[in-house]
Amino acid sequence: MAYKYFETAGHAAIYSKFRPCTPETLIQRIVTYISEKIPGPLKVAVDVGCGSGQSTQVLAPYFSEVYGFDPNETAIAEAIRKGKIPNVSYGTSTAEKLNFQENSVTLVTAGQACHWFDLPAFYEEVKRILVPGGTLALYGYQLPRPRFHGSSPTDLSSIVDKFYFGEINSYWPPERIFIEEEYRSVKIPLEDTKRDESVYLEQKGTLADLVGYVSSWSAFQNYQKQNGPEKASSILMDFEKELLDATGSKMKPEETDITVRFNYFLLLGRKAL
Repeated sequence: MAYKYFETAGHAAIYSKFRPCTPETLIQRIVTYISEKIPGPLKVAVDVGCGSGQSTQVLAPYFSEVYGFDPNETAIAEAIRKGKIPNVSYGTSTAEKLNFQENSVTLVTAGQACHWFDLPAFYEEVKRILVPGGTLALYGYQLPRPRFHGSSPTDLSSIVDKFYFGEINSYWPPERIFIEEEYRSVKIPLEDTKRDESVYLEQKGTLADLVGYVSSWSAFQNYQKQNGPEKASSILMDFEKELLDATGSKMKPEETDITVRFNYFLLLGRKAL
């Protein structure tokens, strides 16, 4: 299992600070799908591989009870630290063994996470705990597409791609291929399966935020472990400089405003009634 890439408290804090929160529009797509077979109010949602909680908290307005689980204690501690929502609870658990009764859960989600799971075992657990008509939603997002809005808009995506596929490429765990192919080989063994690629998130930030996001990548963290913090910091600074040079900005990275777009892919399926 690749959970080892997310073990340190420092990485959990970076992940929490820079990773995008799940878009409201994506959750609305999921809720609409659920409501085709299960009329509201919706009861229990379980977010598996929740990390620091970005994919969990957004479920709170739609369900009576929301649970976020991750096998990493530091990630769960970070999720709890970020703030309490009355109907949201967190705990440590693997995806393949969830402590819920049979036919008791309305929704199981996994955001940017299912490629780390033992999928056959996970699917069996999902089938066990979902209510008849309950939904499994698996989703992820591709590489960030940043744009600079200076005197002439600049697409910085090619620089992100070069960093991703360049020096750190060999440090990606093999499971990353599932994200690169946008879960096209992931087949949900449930009924009424559906794929949705219509959702995207655009958020404003700075070049420094983008560099912080890249530093949360498992490949970069693995590079740092194998080559040391000094060399890792050096390649990150080179990446930041290349971005700044491309914008032509005379400001510092933390003062250089950009917009970043994340394109999402969503897989849905439901348990037979």
